[in-house]
Amino acid sequence: MQRRLTQRQVEAFRAVMLHGSISGAAEMLGLTQPAVSRLMRDMQDTLQLRLFQRRGNQIAPNAEAGLLFEEVQRSFVSLGRIERTAHEIKRAWHGSLRISAMAGPAHGFLPALLPRFLREHPETYVALHSHVSSTTLERVSLRQFDVGIAYAGPEYPGVDVELLPGLEAVCAVPAGHALARRSAIEIEDLRGQQLLSLGSSSQISARLDALLRVAGIAVPVLAESTASEVLCRLVAHGVGLALVDPFTASAVRDPAVVIRRFRPRVDYAAALVFPAGVPRSRAVERFAKIVRAAATMDQLLEV
Repeated sequence: MQRRLTQRQVEAFRAVMLHGSISGAAEMLGLTQPAVSRLMRDMQDTLQLRLFQRRGNQIAPNAEAGLLFEEVQRSFVSLGRIERTAHEIKRAWHGSLRISAMAGPAHGFLPALLPRFLREHPETYVALHSHVSSTTLERVSLRQFDVGIAYAGPEYPGVDVELLPGLEAVCAVPAGHALARRSAIEIEDLRGQQLLSLGSSSQISARLDALLRVAGIAVPVLAESTASEVLCRLVAHGVGLALVDPFTASAVRDPAVVIRRFRPRVDYAAALVFPAGVPRSRAVERFAKIVRAAATMDQLLEV
């Protein structure tokens, strides 16, 4: 019966090549030097290939050994990749969480929640990426992320949508402004004021523009930005008023800005989105539960 190469022989060969000596290989493998020498003799006999030349008390690899070592190294690199993959799988069992969110929740709301989540679940690996809603929906549908927060209709291909109910846009007002004393800003209060806008692509701005037209109120727009955070900073400098998303508003800590409810309400249709047909991990379910509890107007505005 033809003898076959053993894993132990390959390990010994690799150790000899890495350390350049039988003694070094023996120390690496926890074997005696005679045991390593015997493994090398058996390997050469099995392969019917001379791999080493003796030089005094030492052995030196020949060209054939160098070629074989390249293949052995590739094999061990593959084994290392398997081990790393297995480690990541094991870690994912404890919990991994890949989140994509539009700017409002990504920049203020979620960073405030994640420390608590990580304290409760220290073995969970978390990645938070900020994307516009269309990109979030696309990447969640492609299963590149476990969960997202985005503007979303009730149906989007490849995505399960869970609306975060009761959310509404709020008004950012300079702290020294006369309207800052109001508990809520009415549409009529905007008459004679100056506005900052989120731009024509924003659902908040589109809804506000419609309300202003119905009320017959013309309000000049001084500046525009697609980021509520930028508008809040402009408000802090007294530039004007801005209708912004509640997630960004919840993160405002500048005493020069006050946040007030707006009437009539402008709904903010944010939703949790998940890859359709994919079982949700324990980490995803825990995270979603925390978001649901925190994503209420009372919690966001700390009323």
